[in-house]
Amino acid sequence: MNNRRILAWLGVGVLGLVLAQAVQRQLNLVVNGQAQSSKALVVGGQTYVPVSALRALGVTASVSGNTVSLSGSPVAGADQRASLEGCLNEWLNNGIWRARATKVEAFDENGLKGWAIDFEVRNATAKTLEAWNAGFKDPSSLTLAFADGTTQRMEGNALARESYEAKIYNAAIPQGAGVSTKLKFTSNRTDTPTKLLIEMDTNNIKQKYNLAFSTPNPSLRFKLDCSK
Repeated sequence: MNNRRILAWLGVGVLGLVLAQAVQRQLNLVVNGQAQSSKALVVGGQTYVPVSALRALGVTASVSGNTVSLSGSPVAGADQRASLEGCLNEWLNNGIWRARATKVEAFDENGLKGWAIDFEVRNATAKTLEAWNAGFKDPSSLTLAFADGTTQRMEGNALARESYEAKIYNAAIPQGAGVSTKLKFTSNRTDTPTKLLIEMDTNNIKQKYNLAFSTPNPSLRFKLDCSK
């Protein structure tokens, strides 16, 4: 009996040694700009990532017997745009702006209903920046996404002018300074949005300020259904 146990443990040890030798390299893993604790593995010249990384990208994964099944939506639309991503109260930094969303709530003002996002942005450079010349775009570049995959862009109405254009888009923000506002989206939806998406323009900032974003995907995606 003892000999069988010894042989069994030897078999497990040999298998572990073979697997360890098969792994040629371990790679640090970053998903949507966020460092992961798990690693990617290079085996036989192929790179493998854990299923958890795929799930973070919106891929549905399931295991049944000897089969791993993956499914996902085609990459299209604002919700799938490559962006930095974080939860409520989590600062995102694209090298030019530090920003965070802190709260989502419904509003009803003067007959207009919708959703308001408490939002804060800070200048991360050593220069005073005009936001419209340093990445921020018109109100239609701000989008709410809902759990069913539908989206709602910010409309160019009085609420947008008050909550976004006056406070951020048309503002000159000194180095290290910041502004806070409630981003207001008119909408008839009663279900709480799950994401706030802010598309960044990379064209003007180099010419105007001789600055560049620190990431190739400087747009911002805030998950409104989680909090740090």
